[in-house]
Amino acid sequence: MQLKLFLSISKTLNFTKTANEFYVTQPTVSNYIKSLESGLGVTLLKRDSHNVSLTPEGREFVDYATQMLSLEAEAESRLQNIAEGRRGYIRIAALSSAAEPFSICLEEFVQRYPGVQVNVDMIEGAEMIAAVNQCSYDIYFAHEHMVTGNSNIDYFVTSTAQMSLVTHRSFADQIDMDDWSTLSGHPFVGALETGFSLSGQIRRICLNRGIVPDIINYYNRADAILLAVNAGIGISILPPQLLTFYHMPNVTSFPIPGDDAVVRSTVAWNRNSGNPEVPRFLNVSHLTELRKKG
Repeated sequence: MQLKLFLSISKTLNFTKTANEFYVTQPTVSNYIKSLESGLGVTLLKRDSHNVSLTPEGREFVDYATQMLSLEAEAESRLQNIAEGRRGYIRIAALSSAAEPFSICLEEFVQRYPGVQVNVDMIEGAEMIAAVNQCSYDIYFAHEHMVTGNSNIDYFVTSTAQMSLVTHRSFADQIDMDDWSTLSGHPFVGALETGFSLSGQIRRICLNRGIVPDIINYYNRADAILLAVNAGIGISILPPQLLTFYHMPNVTSFPIPGDDAVVRSTVAWNRNSGNPEVPRFLNVSHLTELRKKG
């Protein structure tokens, strides 16, 4: 309870709002926070008659508190699943652009092994690369460049495709894929610059074809970019798998030829994990078929 109240106050900076959120009194919140600070031996919150703010120690503790609550929730879930007979356990990370093949594989796996607990996180870009490097999951549905160069990771290519230019249908007829200058008047939407290779690939593809993309909005997920295109905010360049899984009625796409627009989807796994569920998952029929095609 202490950690939950602290994280709430770190966002609200208001003891009364946090008390109302948890249906407790303000003095109860204050007592929990004082007890937490006493146990840690530091002051987390600076408070006076008008304002509440995080101390440097408090700002530092936010991430730790978040991780501790996440670990606690994961442990509770795992123990409950064991008590209910689900002895197996597997953690999977997937890109939104891999949602369709992943969902097919997951459905087959849970039907064949109903006693296995499956934890799934949909993550993107830099977060996926960090997860691979830290071996945070058992299996990854990712792009090839995200999983190469790690001696603990094995993978195979499930599909190879060309990136697609995606636009709102209202101005699709204005675009000539043989003349990229026809794109110069249209704003782009893209991925966050920091650590997200998709943003860099969009720029490279455009520069190689003679234009500098005017990226007006940035998003933290590839599927959010597709939503923005559907709303007419801008155009973008995305993996074609997104268009298959997420039906957007206003989106028109154009495959982009060229080696710089190739995207290779992969399934990767930690070769040293020792988790018996990993080979079981990798042997589902859909993955076996993708492995042959890839």
